[in-house]
Amino acid sequence: MPRPLLAAATAGLTALLLGSVTVAIAQQTPPLPLSALNEELASYAFESPTTAHQAPALKELPRTILHDQRFLWLRPLRMRRSDLPWAGAIFATTAGLLAIDRPVGQELSDSPPGAGFAFSHRVGQLGGAFTDFGIAGAFYLVGRWRGDERARTTGLLGWRAVADSLIVVEILKVATQRPRPTRDDGRSRNHNADGEFFTGGRSFPSGHAAGAWALATVVAHQYRHRRWVPPTTYSLAALVAVSRVTERKHFPADVFVGSVLGYLIARHVVHSASPASPELQSRWILLPSAGPRGEVGLTLLLQF
Repeated sequence: MPRPLLAAATAGLTALLLGSVTVAIAQQTPPLPLSALNEELASYAFESPTTAHQAPALKELPRTILHDQRFLWLRPLRMRRSDLPWAGAIFATTAGLLAIDRPVGQELSDSPPGAGFAFSHRVGQLGGAFTDFGIAGAFYLVGRWRGDERARTTGLLGWRAVADSLIVVEILKVATQRPRPTRDDGRSRNHNADGEFFTGGRSFPSGHAAGAWALATVVAHQYRHRRWVPPTTYSLAALVAVSRVTERKHFPADVFVGSVLGYLIARHVVHSASPASPELQSRWILLPSAGPRGEVGLTLLLQF
């Protein structure tokens, strides 16, 4: 069975099952006074271990990342009308950058490496995945040592956001096969600066940019009460991203798409971990319902 039909059939069967459970409980439950009904509602609310009101646990991180990946890859299929403006802006900017990728790449590859290349190379070395995971780990360890829940949570969310971003980026690199503009010494080889896709390479999108922006977004959100933190973290992430172009490791479109992915994925991570977010809340609840003859019963619902 095709996947769309299978999804529709599954959704229909799930709705039918929940509807059957609701009707059965409503018919079998005797009428209750409102005071007794409130007591019943309080006693039959069971929150799952993954509720967002609990602090994230290190042992739950792999399962949470798998859950994130499922959400992230299916999210484009659930586009809403409110998503169209920013999605259109991202696509338009990417298209514009793709149009200038070739002249920018050729201009950089034709000029000899200088001081700017050396500085960008150093920034690239300091701004990689190991650094991102190391900074997040430092937040976590300091939080555990000092009993600082904010720092501990920042470390866990940072690990999660960076891992989610890099997984998405690595899959896209394999799928797009875009060569880097130059070799390791900053010089062009085999017309790599043309920026063609599907010719063997790992340039699109930028993993450095994605990881830097993912971590910066988490830290900026967790410490947004300190006014200097968001501009500082975002500036450092932008420095890492731009350095990948001046180091001649990526085209402008690679860096932009990587940065956007890291930012949006981290926004999803911090939002899903918020107590106000419905994404991590899952519980069985009982709600009042009215029968065909006006009797009051209870309806069992699975709330996500």
